[in-house]
Amino acid sequence: MLVIGVITGFVTGVLSGLLGIGGGAILVASAVSFMGVSQHMAQAAAIASTIPTAIAGVMNLHRKKLVNYPVAFYLAIGMAIGGVLGAYLANMLSGPTLKKIFSVFFAIMSIQMFWTSRDKKEQPPAETENKQMGEE
Repeated sequence: MLVIGVITGFVTGVLSGLLGIGGGAILVASAVSFMGVSQHMAQAAAIASTIPTAIAGVMNLHRKKLVNYPVAFYLAIGMAIGGVLGAYLANMLSGPTLKKIFSVFFAIMSIQMFWTSRDKKEQPPAETENKQMGEE
């Protein structure tokens, strides 16, 4: 279990830094499928394990002046409230039901991301983001 956990964490960390994802889907699926962890425990472990990844990512992006702190602050407030509510709701569901909801959510997100990525032109990341945020 140690080797699978470290490899999964490493791959998830690389993908998190590269793609800006939290990595929860990868961590949860791996823990449930390969480590024999229940859905509830896998989700809790995934949430806890993203803290170091988020800190490292923010530190790196802060050095490059890419973090919009007012936006991050408002998002964090909503995420904290939503996280408490989501954890409460998850604890009310059975493991199989939670697993189905988890799977359906990520299937829909995958389809939506694939669909919206079609025919989009590439734009430089930092320059485009600053203009969209009203900064110059």
